[in-house]
Amino acid sequence: MEEKYCLKLPKRVIAIDYGEDVGDLFVRFKLAEHTEGDATKDGRVVVHYDEKGKVAAIEVTDLTTL
Repeated sequence: MEEKYCLKLPKRVIAIDYGEDVGDLFVRFKLAEHTEGDATKDGRVVVHYDEKGKVAAIEVTDLTTL
């Protein structure tokens, strides 16, 4: 993920959720009251940033496509 999308991801993961019905994966690195999500150019990953612009979570919209 870091190399493919040129992201610097936090090393500590606090929660992971996998939706088997649609194959999406959500990885939370930190708790944040408000996040802004930006999709990658290919639309397969949504990166959620906290108020300070740091990566708070990532969402892989269809894990089978990576």
